[in-house]
Parts: sequence; C-alpha cells; structure tokens
Amino acid sequence: MTLVRGEEYAVGVGVESVAGTAVAAQDWVRLREPSSIQTMKETVDIKETRATGVATQGQEITMQKVEGDMPLNLRFRTIGYFLKSLLGTLTSATEAGETTVYRHTGLLNVSVTQPTLSLSEARGDFDHKQVAGAVVSKLALNFPVDDVINGSVSIKGRSEVTAADFTAAYASTDHLAPHQMVTLKIADNVAGLGAASGICVTDLSIELDRGSKEKLCISSTSPVGYIASLLAISGSFNIDKTDDTYRDLALANTSKAVQISVVNTAKDIGVTSNPELTFVFPNVTFATTETRPLDDVVTEEVTFVAHYDDTEAKAISVSLLNEKANYNAA
Repeated sequence: MTLVRGEEYAVGVGVESVAGTAVAAQDWVRLREPSSIQTMKETVDIKETRATGVATQGQEITMQKVEGDMPLNLRFRTIGYFLKSLLGTLTSATEAGETTVYRHTGLLNVSVTQPTLSLSEARGDFDHKQVAGAVVSKLALNFPVDDVINGSVSIKGRSEVTAADFTAAYASTDHLAPHQMVTLKIADNVAGLGAASGICVTDLSIELDRGSKEKLCISSTSPVGYIASLLAISGSFNIDKTDDTYRDLALANTSKAVQISVVNTAKDIGVTSNPELTFVFPNVTFATTETRPLDDVVTEEVTFVAHYDDTEAKAISVSLLNEKANYNAA
C-alpha cells in the first residue's frame, strides 16, 4: 500500500512560449497547503425512450478541464509568474544603481488571451503530473496582523498528463513577505501617494479576478484555450474607528488613489535594494460597515472597488523588485 503525505505534493511553474505546449519548471512554489489542482469532468446522462424502467442508459463526458487553487505565502520571486498570467504584461528592467536586481512592471493587457503557464506537479510516490496551457483566473492576497502575507492563486488549465518524476528545487532568493512590511496609503491622486502617510489597519485583503472561461470546440472534450473576461479589482481593510473619514468618503462616493506596498527591509538584495511588491489603484471608491461591541472599541470595515482611471489611463499598476532577471518564456 502506497501512502503519501500532503507535504510531498509540490508545484513547479514555467512560462510557455507556445500556449498549450508544456515546458519545464523555471521555479518551484512554496505552498501553504497542497494545491487542489486536478482534472475535472463534466458529463451528460443518456436518456432515451426504452422500456427499461431505469432513469438513464449511460453517460458521456462533455468536457475535461484542469482546475484548482494554490494556497501560498507571498514570496517576491514566484509571485511574478502569476501576476504575468493574470494581467498579461510584466516587463523587466535592471533597477537603477544595481546589476543583479530587477524591477518588473505589471499592467493590464486588454487582450482576450493571457500568457499561459505549465505546472509540474510532484506527488510523492504517486504518478507525477504536468499541466499545460494554464492561466491564472484569480489572485487573492491577505495581509493579516497575525500571520505572514498569504493568498490563493486560482488556476485553469487545458490538460493534465502523467510525467516523469519531478524533483522540487526552491530558489533561495524567493524571499518571504512578513505582515509588518506592509504599508497602505490613500491620497487624492497617484501623485499624492508618495507624501501620504501610512494607515494603521488591523487586516487587509485584495482580490484580482480575470474571470477566465473555457474556449471550446465541438471536436474536443478539452478546452482549446481560455478567454479572459474584464478584470474586477476589489479589497477591504479593517480599522479601529477614530472618526468618520471613510464613512464620509463612502457616502459621497469620493474617488481616491490607493497604494499597497510590501518591502522586506530585513532582506538586502543587490547594493541597496530590498524585495518589494507594490500595487497602485488610481481610482477607488469605498463602502463602510461599523462593528459596535459593548465592551470594546468601535471598528470599521472599509471595502473598496478599483475602477479605470482616465487620467492615469489604467486601473492598476504593479511593481515587483527581486533578483530574477525576467519572466520570459522557458
């Protein structure tokens, strides 16, 4: 009898040059829990006019696809693969004053197709699997006060096949992101974010949802690709309420610019740099809900939605600083 602990499951990721053509892993991802990625099937019952007294006469597969989530801790190297697939664009350049540190800029590509990834699934003594033509349909990040920054990557892929056994190899430069390295800023516009003060929050989360859906052909039961929908950006944070600032913003439907930055100042890279991930949303509106306990302070949950901004000509920009030169195809 073969028994395998979940800790033996591991996932490697690589950027495909030809969508749907599998490539070897360029990096391995440290997961909080084993991923739920697996082949799913959809079927149809065959019902016909036969005097059998039985409800169905058989079943046929109508679609097989690969889906699942990857729970992970935020790390500054491997997150770039998922940002590239989700947003569609991640350009890389050497950071000013550095030779081995690189800044990667992510912007939304409005194309209906996304860059595809290959996933190498190590599964202990079970058969190892490889997923081709995978896209990131959703990325959620949580910034808790009592844990490291973590989140989940939702994956959709074309096919999963048995592969030769993989050996996971984790990059030492894939640095972790503790919660105390997070700064949330709000300003009237993007230009004002630099001088804005950080806000004391007790919890923070964001979700980027591309709404990717299968592209199907009647000649196959597997998707031939995935089509990206319109990007939905939302989030929330919690505060110990001190005034009506956010309530007033919400009631007036006032738009603000929001910046969430994570800089691991405990890790030095290059000459004078630190690993960094920054999200900027130029046009955000808010809603609020108060919690009013009898024996504790009043708290406020502030939810927000990011919209396209005409002045900045975008709804989101991402800046990632690490020691990986680029996220080009393998």
